[in-house]
Amino acid sequence: MASGSKASLVVAASVAAVEALKDQAGLCRWNYALRSLHHRAKRSIKEVSSAQQAKRPSRDQAAGAVERAASKRTEETMSRIIYWDAWGPKL
Repeated sequence: MASGSKASLVVAASVAAVEALKDQAGLCRWNYALRSLHHRAKRSIKEVSSAQQAKRPSRDQAAGAVERAASKRTEETMSRIIYWDAWGPKL
């Protein structure tokens, strides 16, 4: 019986100490401060990654550039054919 009451006394003292620290030392406020810092860090990481992603050309832009290059090659080829047809040797 003595060990049971001793254990409950230790538990009660521990709970009282934790509650006193929460009230007096402001340990609950630390949770808010740490959560706020974590949120700010996550937001700044997202901003940096989105800025880096904006600098990189998107897949649509790259596909458009490839299409423009292919279109230009086709146009050059057609202009050569027309030139040789108009000014080349007649058979």
